Amino acid sequence: MKRRCVRTLFVVIFCLVIAWQLCLFIINESDLGSDGDGLHQRLHKIVIKPDEERVTEETNKNEEEVKDDHFDKVVPDKIRKIRPKAFPRNSFISPFHKHWDVNCSEILGGDNQIVRETTTMLDQLRDKDGSLPIPTDEEIEKWMDDCREFTGKRHYLETPLSDEEEEYPVAFIITTHKEVVQVERLLRSIYQPQNIYCIHPDAKSPAAYQRAIRKLASCFDNVFIASKVEKVEYYGFTRLLADINCMADLVQHHVKWKYVINLCGQDFPLKTNLEIVHQLKAHNGHNDINGIIPPPYIVPRIKYPPPYNLTAYFGNAYYAATHEFVDFVIHDKIAIDSLKWARDVWSPDEHYWVTLQRALYTPGGYPNGTWDSNVRFIKWGDNRKIPKCRGKGKYVRAICVFGVGYLEYLHRQPFLFANKFYYSYDPIAIQCLEEMLDYRTWHPELSDQLDDSPRKDYVWQSYVPPKKNDLQL
Repeated sequence: MKRRCVRTLFVVIFCLVIAWQLCLFIINESDLGSDGDGLHQRLHKIVIKPDEERVTEETNKNEEEVKDDHFDKVVPDKIRKIRPKAFPRNSFISPFHKHWDVNCSEILGGDNQIVRETTTMLDQLRDKDGSLPIPTDEEIEKWMDDCREFTGKRHYLETPLSDEEEEYPVAFIITTHKEVVQVERLLRSIYQPQNIYCIHPDAKSPAAYQRAIRKLASCFDNVFIASKVEKVEYYGFTRLLADINCMADLVQHHVKWKYVINLCGQDFPLKTNLEIVHQLKAHNGHNDINGIIPPPYIVPRIKYPPPYNLTAYFGNAYYAATHEFVDFVIHDKIAIDSLKWARDVWSPDEHYWVTLQRALYTPGGYPNGTWDSNVRFIKWGDNRKIPKCRGKGKYVRAICVFGVGYLEYLHRQPFLFANKFYYSYDPIAIQCLEEMLDYRTWHPELSDQLDDSPRKDYVWQSYVPPKKNDLQL
């Protein structure tokens, strides 16, 4: 009797196991629909799952290349733009930066309750001067004691993600003066092995900062410190020279980059590298350098007119410029003499680039004034056409330092970068943008669904310059 009961129990357990396995098989098959929705939903769950679970599970997975047996099966050829094994999921998670237990999907979606809870939490953690503790420059220097271990755990890419990106290298200039930890986070967010990066550290910055920033650059073959560094004065001529010095190094570099974008340490990307490449291609060989005839309150900055009967303009100090334009800046007599003129202009980087851009024979130039540009989003205090500095943001020099409450608006903008972010003020805003970019990098097909990206409606993108004749100087 006992033996019969044991055999019956064994048969029941065996049938239950078979039934359970059959159910799992059916569920998996339904998730892997022919249109790829199953994979999309699973990866979406990775993005929005509770961060405490994700840190323990995904950090371990990211120690080696992520393998997805279903990727080639469910992603159509027309949208297979990345090499999936080259890029680990949730690559922004690492042991070096604190990972906050927040729901970035809800924050980016504008959930007011989640935003309030997040900003309240940050308010409670900030000290009297409104800052949060961040790793010091001395700590950052120690991170790079073993470059291979550091770059591996931070998931810096070792191979390009697509043929298109590999064939379209971009150069970046990063001018910085403080908090190497934020510079590193910016660098990691824009890093691609085919690109090239020139970092200009302020010569006035402390010794610990100088050691850390140089040690960071030394971990990469395509990242370097400008061969000549300046003691940068805000609104001064040396701020312009910082870019010029990097440009002089970049034109001599063996990498044949297409465009250069200049950044500061408080910028952060709103677009993936592939999306940046698409936008630069849409410029059709033109520079994105905006500006207008100086309004009356700006005119006193300019002591005398620029040489060669050029018209002085006023514009943005940040740009996306072609390789040919940079070569023009470094070697052409018009540009060299205009640089001498800029020495006596207050805040010359807001005048020099756009004045050259409007010259008749400037490579990639455009002769008319316009504010059209999408390199960089800035919320100025006096600009009432866009939302206020909300979500516990704050103003520094009349510019909004973004908090998490601004992300719902910010992440939908067509701009390539945004300024300002302070790691010591709102690190969650940076983390959520990292998470968004990580997800879109894994799903490049989503780029086609972005509003106004890439922009193709700027008047200067279709401008056809006159043929160059001998220029009388």
